Amino acid sequence: MVTAASSRPRGYPIVGNLFDLSDSEKVRVKVREWHQKYGDIFYTKIGGTDYIWLSSPKAVKDLMDKKSGIYSSRPYLPLAQDVASGKSRQLFMAYGPEWRNLRKHSHALLNLNASKQYMPVQDFESKVVLNDLLTQPDEYYTINRRYSTSVIMLVAYGHRIPSFADPMITRIFSVLEHLSLMSAPGAWVVETLPALAKLPQWMVGSWRKWGEKVFAHDSKIYLDFWETLKNQVKAGTANNCFCKDFYLADPAKNGINDLLAAYTCGGLVEAGSETTATTINNWLLAMVLNPDTLKRAQEEIDRVVGPSRLPQWDDESSLPYVRAMIKETLRWRPVNKYGMYHSSTEDDWYQDYFIPKNSVVVLNWAIHNDPRRYKNPDTFDPARYLNHPLSAAEYINVADPNDRDHFTYGAGRRACPGIHVAEKSLFIIISRVVWGFNIGMKQASDGSFIEPTSKMMEGFLSVPEPFDCSITVRSLAHKKLIENVFEKAQAEGLNYRS
Repeated sequence: MVTAASSRPRGYPIVGNLFDLSDSEKVRVKVREWHQKYGDIFYTKIGGTDYIWLSSPKAVKDLMDKKSGIYSSRPYLPLAQDVASGKSRQLFMAYGPEWRNLRKHSHALLNLNASKQYMPVQDFESKVVLNDLLTQPDEYYTINRRYSTSVIMLVAYGHRIPSFADPMITRIFSVLEHLSLMSAPGAWVVETLPALAKLPQWMVGSWRKWGEKVFAHDSKIYLDFWETLKNQVKAGTANNCFCKDFYLADPAKNGINDLLAAYTCGGLVEAGSETTATTINNWLLAMVLNPDTLKRAQEEIDRVVGPSRLPQWDDESSLPYVRAMIKETLRWRPVNKYGMYHSSTEDDWYQDYFIPKNSVVVLNWAIHNDPRRYKNPDTFDPARYLNHPLSAAEYINVADPNDRDHFTYGAGRRACPGIHVAEKSLFIIISRVVWGFNIGMKQASDGSFIEPTSKMMEGFLSVPEPFDCSITVRSLAHKKLIENVFEKAQAEGLNYRS
């Protein structure tokens, strides 16, 4: 990238900025500092690879949206994609005919109209969450994980996860743990210096052995899910779901083999389970740290909904502060720690910068912490979004990039295809928890309040470490209603897309 030396962080010979980017916790702080020092577009280098960090809405719009034809690929990942994913994970796949073919199916089955057919699933599972929080509030962390995983498993495979002890959820989270480890920036030297993949692996951390072990484990789980689904369809016992529709569309005639189909369906679970749970748990953390925010949201809920019923889908447009609170959570704690990696497939010029082919182009989360755009960016303040009445999905396509609410769902052709399902899952659960529960700091045995940890787990995603939290029902009337709607939901069962 052609740029003045003063507009880029200095690195070391050969490795460049490798050590600056090798710690996922430090990266998110480092790139904010670089943005403030070097501007909205800056450049780093790792080995022979150029990294271009896009840190303004305009830069993202101009390149990832307007020039999506050449900014929609992924960097070459010899471990994560080639070995650990058997070249079959859509998330890491290079832009081209195979990726476009898979994306077409995902869009058709997850677009706005299609997402509406999954609303009964989210409605049902959110009622289960309310009852679980009533009876075992200290288990909030796994309650939210079960919720998000069950929703996406019902959407993807038509299979419900009734509890966090379900063996299937253990299998899913074992895959997610591998995904987070292989995706963490700087964790594997062959990902940042791909040329090293040609060396004997003992020289570079036995990465291939680890990747082969991961692939053997993960592919078995996803192929088992896929084969079970196929057998259920043939037997006429499969519930309506994304994967059933995908299978009936005969993916083989479009060149999609069983492994690729299994990873495509499994990719939905990856995209919709821990990410949604992470956002809900980060929101809970924000409520513990910001009691006035919760109080204002409850005042809005009480005014619009009242105490005699749960919030419903039709209430969303009348709850601007609740919607703003969800947007603020996604700005304050995006689902991953540092940003979205794209890769350029052609040489390009932008302003005074030359961007070589095969550069890694990053949608930098420093964009969410720019004090010119967000006053006091480290403060959790939903009020900053009260003039953003549209959904995040609608803001992705607005003409003026400065009108976007946040960038957590990505940009361009790589924007999250499950955004509509994700937004609905977040709204229905967060609005109902606000309606029914008080959230605050937990008290110790001596009466003092316990400050919650704000640390995150290791890896790619912004998963909060479990924190101390008090969750109590707001009144006896709220408790009785939660019990009644739960009992009714259990009696009626879950029947959707019939």
